[in-house]
Amino acid sequence: MTLSAILTAVAIAIHFAESLFALPVAIPGIKLGLSNIVSLVALYLLGPLVSFVILLLRVFMTSFLYGGFSALIFSLAGGILSIAAMTLVWKYRNKGFGIVSASVAGGVCHNIGQILAAAVVMRTKSIFYYLPVLIVTGVATGIITGIVAGIVIPRLRNVYCRDE
Repeated sequence: MTLSAILTAVAIAIHFAESLFALPVAIPGIKLGLSNIVSLVALYLLGPLVSFVILLLRVFMTSFLYGGFSALIFSLAGGILSIAAMTLVWKYRNKGFGIVSASVAGGVCHNIGQILAAAVVMRTKSIFYYLPVLIVTGVATGIITGIVAGIVIPRLRNVYCRDE
């Protein structure tokens, strides 16, 4: 439970810190998704249920603290789809799928979830023209966050999961 609380606090802090800095690219709405590292850590150390709960806590807390209702809708749509995709890849981790694969799946599905939410909110299908750009950026950011999570997870496993 302590590790879950720490990971939730870290996810909220990372999400807030990331919102303070814009990436130096001319593509609107692109973020690294660094709080996804926490989702991956929770998934690989504590399992899908805890990872999902941490995601929900982060989304609700960050949306209510500084995001607003629209941030809640988009973050929830992207986050739930992302966790579902990462969990699916995680289930096949013994079949050759690694943390980077889970992260890429999560990054791409997060963007798909947000596009779906935008299509519903804006009542237009034309938003889907932006999806190829978001898929490419989801792959790129997924690789980055997956590599970082791949470095963090074994170290935290040594500290918090010694009995396994």
